[in-house]
Amino acid sequence: MRKYLEVFRWSFKMQIVWRFDVAITMVATIGKILAAWILWSAAFSGKDSVAGFTLSAMLGYYILAAVLSSLDKSHQISFEVSDLIKDGGFSKHMVMPANPLSFFGSMVLGQSAFHLLFAIAAATLCLPLFGIDMALAPDAPRIALGLTVAMAGYLFKIVYHFFLGTLTFRFLEINFFLHAQSAIVDFATGSMVPLSLLPGAVVGVLGFMPFTHVVFTPAMLLTGQMGIAEGLFGLAVLLIWVAVMLILSQMMYKTLRVRYEGVGI
Repeated sequence: MRKYLEVFRWSFKMQIVWRFDVAITMVATIGKILAAWILWSAAFSGKDSVAGFTLSAMLGYYILAAVLSSLDKSHQISFEVSDLIKDGGFSKHMVMPANPLSFFGSMVLGQSAFHLLFAIAAATLCLPLFGIDMALAPDAPRIALGLTVAMAGYLFKIVYHFFLGTLTFRFLEINFFLHAQSAIVDFATGSMVPLSLLPGAVVGVLGFMPFTHVVFTPAMLLTGQMGIAEGLFGLAVLLIWVAVMLILSQMMYKTLRVRYEGVGI
């Protein structure tokens, strides 16, 4: 455990060097909220609610979705693992006394921890800037459950992206696939639009998929627009998918690594 805490620590400290990335993260967070404010202010013109959302509730959802999305650095794992496998640099991770999945997971968690304060600061700035009267869930259990689901969702994304990265052992060039699935996953998480705006049958199907509970479920819980029972269902779905992806990723890694002829140790 100590070695992974050390990876977390140096990853956290490295973010101080990349100050421009921090600034871009804040700008991107504000940009998403600004776009939502413009779009939904027009959509709510002359209306009190849309699909059960008031304008304030809708913008509150987008603020939390923007924060959760900006903190998610897990996509870096699939690209970095893929690049390391292709150029031979992954060899060092095969001989290091550390599990590659735990190593890369600790790395992105360090990055996210550093960006957390700045993402919250950007979101807080938007509240008076756009006149948003945001209200969180009135009860502590829903807030606690929302935070738990968010953390479980991030854990799933870490394992998921490590699995995608290891596909390079078999297919070598997967960059196009990584970009294509990213756009689909962004929509499925609810970071673009609240999934409750979709037809009920579609939402029902998506409820059994893990991506729905990465952004949509925690944001709905934290804003008080989802009940405890639905939140617990989302958490259960996530934990099942985390277990499945852990098994698949480790099987994939142990099976395909024996074919690897990388260099660069």
